[in-house]
Amino acid sequence: QIPIPSVPAFQPSTPIPERLEAVQRYIRELQYNHTGTQFFEIKKSRPLTGLMDLAKEMTKEALPIKCLEAVILGIYLTNNMTTLDRFPISFKTHFSGNYFRHIVLGVNFGGRYGALGISRREELMYKAPVFRTLSELIFDFEEAYHRCWHTLKKVKLGHCVSHDPHSVEQIEWKHSILDLDKLTREDFRKELERHARDMRLKIGKGTGPPSPTKDRKKDVSSPQRGQASPHRRNSRGDRRPSGEKKPADSKAMPDLNGYQIRV
Repeated sequence: QIPIPSVPAFQPSTPIPERLEAVQRYIRELQYNHTGTQFFEIKKSRPLTGLMDLAKEMTKEALPIKCLEAVILGIYLTNNMTTLDRFPISFKTHFSGNYFRHIVLGVNFGGRYGALGISRREELMYKAPVFRTLSELIFDFEEAYHRCWHTLKKVKLGHCVSHDPHSVEQIEWKHSILDLDKLTREDFRKELERHARDMRLKIGKGTGPPSPTKDRKKDVSSPQRGQASPHRRNSRGDRRPSGEKKPADSKAMPDLNGYQIRV
């Protein structure tokens, strides 16, 4: 009987780097899927909550996985590490007349970059969070590809993934698409660092892109819109009471009738 790997459990005092190593060991123990049959169907357009349900199923079935499944599993197993930033990194390479695609989960802890994932090649999966910049991490992957006789053609970088397993957001898989045939070495490095800055700014403003529910709330109660357009403040007030009270509100604000007619 084949033993089923145990999902890693952590003490609150366990350092993040040790947790990442344990998560990578678990992903490795599931083994790479060489069968040619994909056991789990992953649609990138699914909301995060649906993908996390699929990841839970992966831990129950404990079947071999490929790189995209490892990324979803890595997100699921690091959701409780709120000080860890996670973002997808996709690679397109060329070898012997054919193109190949691979994806890993980039991580950033304490300003240091690393990666989680699975691959046929040991050097194209786990990277401990020791790289000072995002460009250093990507260049390390590029050198690993060169050792496998692959030429790196494109890199796609996503934004940070929410830590809320019930979020209805979609993962942003390719916020930045970098074509190495069209970029000089220095431009490539600059674009990587620009993406890293974009992620830091986005994290500084919040935990990630707001869910659709939050978007609707902002449309209703945005202070900026209220300051720029007084009639919208009144229209928000109109929506709160029942329909019977609306005429009373409009009489109380006769100076805004012109705006209401325009609406």
